[in-house]
Amino acid sequence: MASEIEVLEDTTAPATSTGGGAGAGAGEAEPEALKDDVYTGAAYGDLEKLLRLVEREGRSVTEPDGLGYRALQWAALNNRVAAAQYILEHGADVNATDHTGQTALHWSAVRGHIQVAELLLKEGAKVDAADLYGYQATHVAAQYGQTTFLYHIVAKWNADADVPDNDGRSPLHWAAYKGFADSVRLLLFLGAYRGRQDKEGMY
Repeated sequence: MASEIEVLEDTTAPATSTGGGAGAGAGEAEPEALKDDVYTGAAYGDLEKLLRLVEREGRSVTEPDGLGYRALQWAALNNRVAAAQYILEHGADVNATDHTGQTALHWSAVRGHIQVAELLLKEGAKVDAADLYGYQATHVAAQYGQTTFLYHIVAKWNADADVPDNDGRSPLHWAAYKGFADSVRLLLFLGAYRGRQDKEGMY
């Protein structure tokens, strides 16, 4: 089994995983490594930087960075709610995708950030948005064992807890494969079909 999202923890730049979905991760880079751009401002929740770049220098928050990722995704990954709100107020599309078809909601699911997910969903984020691999936010949350996030988007926003991805793998497949017992228990409680086979015939 492959193709889950991978997260880099060392810099503010993401990378594509070798097996599939885009990775994302704005860790604590050294100060001298910080770039003076809206993506770094979003990742670190630096509203002063965002205000200067957007309102004084005319930078856009709608264009992807050099690797194809968006400022709103960076804010979502790190639960920078105020930065995400600012970015949305300045023209960002809440459902804009990167080159892998992932939205900011997908990135919020990586680390289980409910606060920023709430903002995104209230602003019209599609809870059933799927990337190029058919991953919805429920798949991503299951891949990372984000049980509370998973429960929240299913219970409050009617996310599908049993939807298959492009390879026929449901969130339950992913949670079991990655060894996240709490997520497995939750998904079974929510009625996930335990007899589903993926395209390789795996349960």
